[in-house]
Amino acid sequence: MDISSLSPVYWALLILGASSVFAALWFLDALTHKKIVQDEISVPELQTHRNILVASVLMECSLILMYWMPLAALPLFIAFWITRTAHEFIDELKYHSDRCSAYENYLHLGMWVSVIAKTGAMFIWGFFFQFDGVFDLHPGLFVWAALLLLLMSWISWKEWGRSK
Repeated sequence: MDISSLSPVYWALLILGASSVFAALWFLDALTHKKIVQDEISVPELQTHRNILVASVLMECSLILMYWMPLAALPLFIAFWITRTAHEFIDELKYHSDRCSAYENYLHLGMWVSVIAKTGAMFIWGFFFQFDGVFDLHPGLFVWAALLLLLMSWISWKEWGRSK
């Protein structure tokens, strides 16, 4: 099978499906943070979470930029992806490994597997094919994407606002 023969529907479903899994798990993780923020989450950990949010948003912007200029967006994508990943490692290894329950560790595992799958699919479709066929997709897929964007924006806002 040639990767260029994959339908835009394939890419869209892969991205939206992985994003949906991530959003659901992130929502559950945010509920956990709400319960423990006053007792167990430090100010440096909250800042690490904010760093992950900022790097993630900028990385998503670089992926979208690949529609118009993939080569110019590539260094930005790499920089934001490395930055986000580094802060994820800091968060998991410094703050979570000793404190988190098995439940929260499984949430994190699912979150990072699903977000990396989504990022990989967006990168391949965006960098190599400039999201060819995206505007031919069924409108329902755009509604799904918009709902996910709203949900993730709301979770981001709630997570950003957590403080000691």
